[in-house]
Amino acid sequence: MKRIVFSVIASIICISLQAQNQSQVQDQAPAKLTFEDAVKIGLKNNVLLNQQKNQLEVNQAQKLNAVGNFIPGVNVQGYYQHQTGQQPDQTTGDLVDSETDNAGYQLNANLPIFNGLGRYNTLKSADNQLSAQGYLVKRSSQDVIFNVATQYLRVLLDQELLRIAEENHKAQQTLLDKIQASFDVGSRAITDVYAQDAIVKGLQVVAIRAKNDLENDKSILSQTLQLDPAQTFEAVYPTFTQDYANYKSVSVDSLIQVALANRPDLVQANHQVQSNKFFMRSQTGRFMPSLSAFANYGSYYYSLIDGDFQTQIRSINPSLTYGLSLNIPILTQFQTRAQKVSARILYENSELTRQNVEKTVKLDVQRAYNNYVNAIEGYTASLSQFQSGQQALQTQEESYLLGISDQAALAQSNQVFVLAASSKAQAEVNLMFQKVLLDYALGTIRSDEYEQN
Repeated sequence: MKRIVFSVIASIICISLQAQNQSQVQDQAPAKLTFEDAVKIGLKNNVLLNQQKNQLEVNQAQKLNAVGNFIPGVNVQGYYQHQTGQQPDQTTGDLVDSETDNAGYQLNANLPIFNGLGRYNTLKSADNQLSAQGYLVKRSSQDVIFNVATQYLRVLLDQELLRIAEENHKAQQTLLDKIQASFDVGSRAITDVYAQDAIVKGLQVVAIRAKNDLENDKSILSQTLQLDPAQTFEAVYPTFTQDYANYKSVSVDSLIQVALANRPDLVQANHQVQSNKFFMRSQTGRFMPSLSAFANYGSYYYSLIDGDFQTQIRSINPSLTYGLSLNIPILTQFQTRAQKVSARILYENSELTRQNVEKTVKLDVQRAYNNYVNAIEGYTASLSQFQSGQQALQTQEESYLLGISDQAALAQSNQVFVLAASSKAQAEVNLMFQKVLLDYALGTIRSDEYEQN
């Protein structure tokens, strides 16, 4: 029997550990990290986003509480007391040495009828606050996508720059070997070997720095995704299909109108203004009289009274009380006034915030659109720059090996090529994500597209 119990416990432990390991594996990034995977992991693990979702539950509970203010509040009280010693006799009033039991219950109900529209305004405030928090969660999800896209772009660019640096170092090392061979047969001066060796060593330093930049930016992305720092991954080039020509024909004003209708932070600010407006009204209602209805029903048992417990509780001692309660505030030590002023300032500040967000939305759209158009033009120019630099370097290498050009011209051509290759890589990676950044400015990014993948 003990062996069976032990086996069952061991099996449960193994299953639990296996499930835990599977959960941990799911949080890890694959060796080939795609942009979709990075966004999905970021949306799942982001600390601020999860905190905002938790706050959304709080706002849902607060709205439910505001709805509950329209129904009666009911509570039941019960008590039991046993007393031994000197007690007043219920019939004569004299103190006697006795032992008594006392028990009872009471059912209380209370319903506010009118409190200066406080319940209505509180409900409207809680409803708008819930909507504002919902749009804050939506914008926080878009913030995660934006941050992941920006950092993922940086890692992609670092990978490309490292590849360019390593390939250029390898090519110049090959040229150094050729120059060394030419020097060995007496067709080149030793200064050419030294000069080319200096270029190779410099490119090696560039490659080392590019690798260090890549590792640092990977660490930043890993922190955003809440990944294990020891985990290694390689960012994969995304396959975005974009029609660049369409965006050149779209006006900025039309994009601004799209953003004003879709930006979650602007919608959140609008709901926050409405929430604070109704909250201010609820505080104003405190100056008005309040009327509420109440009802109490209960009974009790006392051992010194004639009658058993059931008879006293059901027949002798039951009582019912009901009525209305009117409260007229006359002097509240200016507490109500202070609360009203605080609520009004909160409302006015939220309106200022809304106006600032609206201006920010317009500037974000204009900036994102200009960056997108410039990225298209910059990518086209970088292609021409790269092709020219590549042809110039090949021509100079051939001319140098034939003895037509000198070492200085070759070194300058190599610098021009490296600059052109880096510019092309940066323009290409930047263009890939400009559509994501423009959608972020417009507020049209949908996080559920990544969460469902």
